[in-house]
Amino acid sequence: MYVREVKDGKVVVAKARTSACGSCPAKNICLSDNEIKLEIDWCGEDLKPGDEVVVDIPEYDPLKVSTLVYFLPLVIFAVTVITGYLFRLKDWVTFVLALGSVFAYYSLFRFRRKDRKPPRILRKVS
Repeated sequence: MYVREVKDGKVVVAKARTSACGSCPAKNICLSDNEIKLEIDWCGEDLKPGDEVVVDIPEYDPLKVSTLVYFLPLVIFAVTVITGYLFRLKDWVTFVLALGSVFAYYSLFRFRRKDRKPPRILRKVS
C-alpha cells in the first residue's frame, strides 16, 4: 500500500483494488470501488505521500460474525414464540414479545466489547 496523506498522527494509505479483493479480510472496510483506502493511527517514523508501507489487516471469523448477527436472533425469536404458545398468550402478544426480545438482543449487542484490532502499519518498504 502507498501513503496518500499524513495528518495529525494519522496516515491515509491506499492501493488499487484487484480481483483478489474478494477474499481480502479488509474488503468490508474499503471505502471505494476501485481503490482501497485506510486511515491508520501512526506515531512511528516519518512517512510522506508516495512511501510504500506494509499494512497488517487482522482477519475476523465469518462464522462467528454470522452466528452473532443472524443465527442467535433467529433462535431468540423462535424460543420467545414457542414460550408464548406454551403460556397460551395471544398471537399478537407473542409476536410483539418476540420482536421485542430480538430488539433487546440487538440493543445489547451494540454495546458489546469491541476487541477487534485495527489495521496497523508494520514497516516502511525501502
